[in-house]
Amino acid sequence: MITKAVAVSGTVGKQPFAITDDPVRLIGYHMYAPTSAASVVIRSGATSGDVISESSLPLNASPDPVIFPRGGVRFDKGMHVKVLGVGSTCYLYIE
Repeated sequence: MITKAVAVSGTVGKQPFAITDDPVRLIGYHMYAPTSAASVVIRSGATSGDVISESSLPLNASPDPVIFPRGGVRFDKGMHVKVLGVGSTCYLYIE
């Protein structure tokens, strides 16, 4: 499993995962928001794709990771992750 960090630069952090021959499988993710409230939106494909997961996190919260059942969510058309919140990071667990 690979852990990929999507960190906010300025006020927004974005990470596109392009369409490739190999699909991306998201097993789960974990938010970290030390200085502000944060949110994450994970979409299939690009910025206008279907929302697969969305969550918010208040300042200084310590949530458990979000783990998807049955081996995660498969993205055949790429994946787009958008993180909001100054100083926030979303750690993606990818296979």
